[in-house]
Order: sequence, then structure tokens, then C-alpha cells
Amino acid sequence: MLIAALLFVVGVLEGWRYRAQMVVASSMLIALVCLPLWALTATIDAEKLLVLLAYLAAHQSGYLVGAYVGAGLHRDR
Repeated sequence: MLIAALLFVVGVLEGWRYRAQMVVASSMLIALVCLPLWALTATIDAEKLLVLLAYLAAHQSGYLVGAYVGAGLHRDR
């Protein structure tokens, strides 16, 4: 739960500052870090894939919140 909260905050900061390409790249980075770490510690099962999807959902929803808040502040969007 703490990791999801941190990913949400990171997503808000990315959405406020960067465009959608940044959230795609950071989502791929999250997946590429989580999957090998979980594969080294144990097998990857459906529960771990659901946790990964929850992490990505928290990160991307944070991006949407940050993009919504930042849209009124930036003129170039």
C-alpha cells in the first residue's frame, strides 16, 4: 500500500510537469523492475500480476490527477 501511495505521488508530479510519454516510460520501468525481482524471489503468479496492475493503476491515476491540476497552470498544453 505504501508503494502504491508513493507511485501515486510520483504520477502526480509527472503529470504536473511532463507529457504522456513520460508516464509510458516510467510505467515500463516499473514493470521491468518488479517482474525480475519477483521472479528471483519466487514464482510469478496471478496475485503478483494483480499487484503489478494495481501499482500501475496507482501510478497512472496519479498522472491523470497531476495532468488535470497542471493543465490550468501551463499555457503550452
